[in-house]
Amino acid sequence: MKRYPTGILNFDSQIGGGFPEGSVILLLEDPGAGAEILSFYFVVEGLKKNENILYITTDDTVEELKESLKIYFDISDNLFEKIRFIDLMNPRVGMGKSLGFVPSLYGDAYNRVIEEIFKGSYGRIVLNNLAYFAKHYDRDTVMNLLENISIYVKRKKGVALILLTRGLLDPSYEVAIKHVVDGVIEMCIVEAENEVQRRIKILKLKRTIVPKNMFRYEITDKGISLESVKRII
Repeated sequence: MKRYPTGILNFDSQIGGGFPEGSVILLLEDPGAGAEILSFYFVVEGLKKNENILYITTDDTVEELKESLKIYFDISDNLFEKIRFIDLMNPRVGMGKSLGFVPSLYGDAYNRVIEEIFKGSYGRIVLNNLAYFAKHYDRDTVMNLLENISIYVKRKKGVALILLTRGLLDPSYEVAIKHVVDGVIEMCIVEAENEVQRRIKILKLKRTIVPKNMFRYEITDKGISLESVKRII
């Protein structure tokens, strides 16, 4: 079975070398916990391995996303050409309708994503952020989106990374999403010892022995660094 490493060595070592092929992985984060940065690692690792990558951005334009990625990685504009982007923010910004957005006025984002996925051949897919679809589409449509992505990655033996901010959805809705995906990674922020600490825990990962430990990590100008692989009490 092929595994898709994130590029964060200490983290990959805890999950058997990476995410197992054919998986949809939910990154459930507190605001500011750094899930987007983890997605950057996932993308850059794919570039190193010459894999086809699709990145769907809903909260930032592609230009803003590239600027953010360059903060942590020395990546050339030529490499960006190897990534297929779907930019769901730029049309809203360009038409000045960011408030009260109606999907039908800007093209159906759901169908655009599904069509692009199934006409391509992607090893790595990132959807940043699922909250966009939860806001503009009903629950059945969002669950159908996840099902279609799951079907695709199983056919192509790839991995899809789905980002979602914790607490935005009804608890039962969030549980339903956790149920249908193959892996759930939580990235949390806690206040302890007069400082803000970031912690990552793996709640679920199919075909993998899930570590019981929770790991502390830091975000610096060099990216994400796991402080220790020891259990946090």
